[in-house]
Amino acid sequence: MGLVLKYVERTKAGSWQYRRRVPKQVAEVITKREFKKKLGDSKKEALAAYPRFHAEVEREIAKALHQVEHGEAADRGKATEREAYQVALARAAELAPDGTAWITREAIIERIASRYRQDPETLDPIGATDVDRLTINLVRNGERATARPEPTLEDAKRFYIKERMGGDEGDTGVAHPPRLTPAPDPCARQRRKTPRDDPER
Repeated sequence: MGLVLKYVERTKAGSWQYRRRVPKQVAEVITKREFKKKLGDSKKEALAAYPRFHAEVEREIAKALHQVEHGEAADRGKATEREAYQVALARAAELAPDGTAWITREAIIERIASRYRQDPETLDPIGATDVDRLTINLVRNGERATARPEPTLEDAKRFYIKERMGGDEGDTGVAHPPRLTPAPDPCARQRRKTPRDDPER
C-alpha cells in the first residue's frame, strides 16, 4: 500500500517529495510557482519529515493571505498611509529581498507600474494606490531611503481598539463591543440539602 499524505508524491527515482502549487490568491506575494521538497528515500523518512515542512508551508500561505487581505483593504482606501506602508514593506521584502539585482528590481517595478497610466515626463504611475506607490519606492530605494509615514490620530485610534478592546475595527469603522456574561440568577440556586432530604437517614 502506498504512502497517503496530502501533496506527497513518489518520484521516478523512488524517493518521496512534497509538491504543492502556490494558491492563486497569494501568487503576487509568493512569487514561486510551487512548494517542492524531497522528504526522504523511504516511507519512514517521508512520514518523519512531512509534518514540519507541511506546517511551514501552511504558515507561509497564511502569512501571505494576511498580507493580501490587508493589501486589498489598503487598496480600497480602508487603511491609513502608515498601515499601507507596513503592507508595502512586507510586499517589497517578498518581491525583492536583500541582495536582489538592480535589473530584477526594475523588472518588478515595471510590472507593478504597468497597471496604471504613466506620467510622460516622470514615468511615475498615475493614480497608483498607496500600497503600490510605497512598494515601488521600497523596491527601488530600500527601507532606509524611504520615508516612513508619521502616525495619525486614526492610527492611534485603531491601535487603541486593537490593544484595549481585543480586536480590529470592522468595515463600519466601529469596534466590536466586548461580550457580556449574564450575572447568575440568585433565584436559580439550588436549595441546600438537609438531613431530611436524605432518604437513607
